[in-house]
Amino acid sequence: MKIDKLLFEKSLEIIKYNYTKNVVKVNEKNLEFFKDIGLNSELVEFLKQFSFLQYLNFGGIYFSCVNEIRTENIEKENKNIYKRKLLIVGSGMNGDPIVLNFETMKMGYVFHDELWENEEIENLDSIYINLNLSIGEFYYKKMSEPNFPIDAYEAEEYMKK
Repeated sequence: MKIDKLLFEKSLEIIKYNYTKNVVKVNEKNLEFFKDIGLNSELVEFLKQFSFLQYLNFGGIYFSCVNEIRTENIEKENKNIYKRKLLIVGSGMNGDPIVLNFETMKMGYVFHDELWENEEIENLDSIYINLNLSIGEFYYKKMSEPNFPIDAYEAEEYMKK
């Protein structure tokens, strides 16, 4: 399982974000949540290293404040998709959650309208678009590839190519 931390760092450099000076400690509630849902230690270390006070804008898509990840994931509207191994780590241009499958360590999008408006989601795969990219690849491609998807609709088209 790979994270591609160096590509994530390159992405931060592209947006001119001084990530070494802006790291904040991940709070205990989030660390406990990460442990409870079974995140591997490599991912937890990544989240600790890239924990900031603000959401980071990568050309219209966002990486969440690590200390907000627990809150975002347990919101009623998000239907506990973390229990299905999808961790919300950001958002797309239109509000679609950017998710990390923490079993495969691959990134994708979830259609927010389907997630938030359907009472029960029988088949999560029907609203999840797996881009098959590591977290580093995902954010780096957004900064280096002009037509990289900014939401689930574009991700769906992107994967057809």
